[in-house]
Amino acid sequence: MQHPKIFVQDNFFEEDFLKNIQKEIVTMPFSSRYNDIAAKNKKNLNISQRTYHQVDLSQDSLVVSEVKHKIKQHFNVGGIQEMLSYYFLSFPNTSPIPHNDKSVYNCLIYLLGDTLINNGTGFYEKNLNEYILHTHIGFKQNRAIFFSSSIWHSPLQFAGNSTPRYVMANFIDKTDKEEYAKQ
Repeated sequence: MQHPKIFVQDNFFEEDFLKNIQKEIVTMPFSSRYNDIAAKNKKNLNISQRTYHQVDLSQDSLVVSEVKHKIKQHFNVGGIQEMLSYYFLSFPNTSPIPHNDKSVYNCLIYLLGDTLINNGTGFYEKNLNEYILHTHIGFKQNRAIFFSSSIWHSPLQFAGNSTPRYVMANFIDKTDKEEYAKQ
């Protein structure tokens, strides 16, 4: 990929499909992402998602199949061969923790929460040891953000005037071809 890109798509899911996700997600048992990752990797406790709680999603689930279909429809990326998907619940916290992901692409879908700029996601440029916010995308239910996982990003819930939010994160490791890079 030549230049990392960020794409935003409102109304990602059909309205009824989103409503079903919203009803289901508030009844699910979320576990601490920090504790889960720390238990797997005791050497590295500097974990960027320390304020997240998660539910792992099966690759055979209806919602994951629908996400793959919608990614192809909205972002021209088809043939997803490897993707990990999670529901995340995050709360307002005290400081941003810019990070990039190990996957090739990330499709972050805002599912349930207050429509607030500071419930959204910030994208950063790294300059030596400093992170400079360059793009600020506010939270709106049913909004998807598709981006190169190499872009530094962080929830904006540190900046005040924010509330808890539910999102679906989809970490895409492999596709049949690199259509996204040509856009």
